[in-house]
Amino acid sequence: MKKTEEIIGLPIISICDGEEVGKVKGVIVNAAKGAVDYVVVENGIQILNAKVISAKDVIGIGEYALTIENEAVISDISKIPAAIDHLQKNIPVKGTRVMTKKGSLIGEIGDIYIDEDNNCLIFALEFISVKDQNNIRLIPRESVITFGKNLIVVQENVEATLADDISKLESGVENHSSDSIQTNNEIIGENIESGSMSELMEKKHREFLNGKRVSKTIYDDEGKVLIEEDTLIDDDVFDLAKAYDKVIDLVMNNK
Repeated sequence: MKKTEEIIGLPIISICDGEEVGKVKGVIVNAAKGAVDYVVVENGIQILNAKVISAKDVIGIGEYALTIENEAVISDISKIPAAIDHLQKNIPVKGTRVMTKKGSLIGEIGDIYIDEDNNCLIFALEFISVKDQNNIRLIPRESVITFGKNLIVVQENVEATLADDISKLESGVENHSSDSIQTNNEIIGENIESGSMSELMEKKHREFLNGKRVSKTIYDDEGKVLIEEDTLIDDDVFDLAKAYDKVIDLVMNNK
């Protein structure tokens, strides 16, 4: 397994002539299948300028280099509509907020692990919890429902599936002992019954949305316009959404 931070910057070696033909600048994620579909070469992720390598043309990703058969597999992104489509959807994954199926924002993604031996499928995601931002754990791919532009949606019981390191997931070892569950409860502390977690989640919602703009008109339950598209989100807009139970609509529709 490789994290993207371990891949970016690697020399790209053509094994046919044993020469370096570029460096890895970035990766392009296919959200629909949860995989890295393309590796971006040297000149950055710029539509119509970038050069890319399809993941299927990557022979291997080692500690010191990414290898390909020859330089011919490097293509202009302008010639690959699928790559442009993924790029325009702008699925960054890293830094993306994590929301449970029932609508709770619980943290964000650090880096992602890809399985370089299995078509560069995303294998796991680093999870930074709002409860303890210094304790990075791992979300297994099976717990992810949706890779979105602004949110990664996960199963409601995701915290019970978290692993402390990648080896636990690689070996299939369960990592949700009573000890780890107790640790999570201790992080919440005595305020768990006082509603402080609800207040913390609201604070995180506000921080996430502040300064963004509404990307889609939001309506109240009677079908009347509540918040128009392109409205700048500030505390007043957030409070309006909260009053009408539409905060999740804001979370799902912003830019």
